[in-house]
Amino acid sequence: MRIRFILVGVVFASFLAACSTVQVDEICVENCPTDRGIEVQTSFGPVEGYEDDGVLSYRGISYAAPPVDELRWRPPVDPEPWTDIRPATEKPNICPQLAFAGLPVPGFSPSEDCLYLNVDTPADGLGIPVMVWIHGGGFTLGEGVQADGGTAGDLIAREVGAVVVSMNYRLGQLGFLAHDELSAESSDGASGNYGLMDQTAALRWVQQNIERFGGDPDNVTIFGESAGAFSVCSHLASPTSAGLFDKAILQSGSCERPWPTLAAAEAQGDAFAAALGCDAEADNLACMRAKSADEVIAALPPAPNFGFNPSVDPTGSWGPVLDGSFFIEQPSESFSSGNFNQVPTILGFTREEARLFVWLGELADPPLEVTAGNYEELIANFVGGDTELAARAAEQYPLADYSEPAVALAAVATDTIFRCPAKLEAAKLGAFVRTYLYQFEYQDGRSQLEAVLPFIGGSLPSYDLGAFHSADIPYVFGYDPLLVIDLEDGFSATLNTWEAGTADWVLWTELLGDFWRFALTDRPSPLGGFEWPTYDAETDQHKVYDTTVRLGSNAAPKCDFWAGEDYLVSAL
Repeated sequence: MRIRFILVGVVFASFLAACSTVQVDEICVENCPTDRGIEVQTSFGPVEGYEDDGVLSYRGISYAAPPVDELRWRPPVDPEPWTDIRPATEKPNICPQLAFAGLPVPGFSPSEDCLYLNVDTPADGLGIPVMVWIHGGGFTLGEGVQADGGTAGDLIAREVGAVVVSMNYRLGQLGFLAHDELSAESSDGASGNYGLMDQTAALRWVQQNIERFGGDPDNVTIFGESAGAFSVCSHLASPTSAGLFDKAILQSGSCERPWPTLAAAEAQGDAFAAALGCDAEADNLACMRAKSADEVIAALPPAPNFGFNPSVDPTGSWGPVLDGSFFIEQPSESFSSGNFNQVPTILGFTREEARLFVWLGELADPPLEVTAGNYEELIANFVGGDTELAARAAEQYPLADYSEPAVALAAVATDTIFRCPAKLEAAKLGAFVRTYLYQFEYQDGRSQLEAVLPFIGGSLPSYDLGAFHSADIPYVFGYDPLLVIDLEDGFSATLNTWEAGTADWVLWTELLGDFWRFALTDRPSPLGGFEWPTYDAETDQHKVYDTTVRLGSNAAPKCDFWAGEDYLVSAL
């Protein structure tokens, strides 16, 4: 049985450094004096990658020891050094996680031995800007170079001359478990956030090693989408990440919604231990560490579709924790006071973010059904169960204004989860650092979804998915990949690119050009070109990415309603 589909999520390419706002003579990009080759001596040992059309690529470089046995649920530690050359040509293991839509996907190799990173770099050049990608997936899914190859950084490296790094980090129960006994054994008295600690370890590896790959450790931009964006703002807020990066880009995510407290997360940890059958043991941790990764991932699993379908009973909620160590206060408080890692920042979102999640909820079993009768009840799920606030929100988003109730609910979720918190965060950051806001509005990226339907079952909804969550990713990495799944033999991928001059190609070059110039200089606008102003809450201007690029104002006007409401409630 052979199934063809395109996975959601990809990212970037654009104009060369010549389009930048500064002179680039200091950055060597051609005929550079360098002895770099496919073999590189890292701080832990030598690796050998491969070359393709002027780009050196490395897959699966170890940046931390396998977090197994006694290292499970501990901060990452250095790997054992090696002396023999290790091949770095194959995509590394993915970290243990639930398969997409609960179905097994052939070709995936989940393993706790997953703390590896990937590098793509121009074959020539020294002192090149570095872009570190942090993948999304709700902190429970995903990998640095996704299965279809769409988030590989080789096209960015080839087109604009950046060094692109991505990493795998611990997910779900293995990456974000808090438990009182884990806190007691920690020198910081904290637990949880192991996945974020992995990311920090990868950023430290970049500081120690990236110069050997042609990169500039003093010019590092971190960027990510969805949970990757939540990770980026986590590093903005965390003192442990200070000095590890110089610029930040957040796509569809912010840290305005408060993280669960350590006490709340530890209470969930008790429920997890019980689900794992370890709550009655004299040594809970020994029991939990003796369980297989499959058993761990099956205990208190995350709610399907990230909780967008209340018809499915919620189970675990896994993500960052206000632990008093990685975070000393809620990030939203840090951003208000200026007590954060102050670097220039881009924030953005898509116009119809949540239509994707509502549609996936409709494909679930049992399916999400949005009606006039349950509309307010469903809204309450996004505002901490506040039924009075949900009733007033329903008046702000009247069903008569939308083609059907599902579209109305998606509008509420888009604003409360993505757009309004991001605008709030942009205003806070903008008081201290150069900050830019964008909205992605391109409506024709749905081809990514049409081919996935045979795999997950169902059909596209009656309503247009619009500029859905993750629709901007292909216009960063520059790939529109076609993945061919064979349920017996695994999968193969064809990485397609857009034909020059098409609307997709123009949009890709525009978005890549902005991100590249920002990574190079901290200013995204080209000399003599479209001027993207820094964000000011008074003028409320943002850049619009669509078939035509323009300056917009007052994105998400209903945020004025939410600004006076206590709607940002912790997941626990």
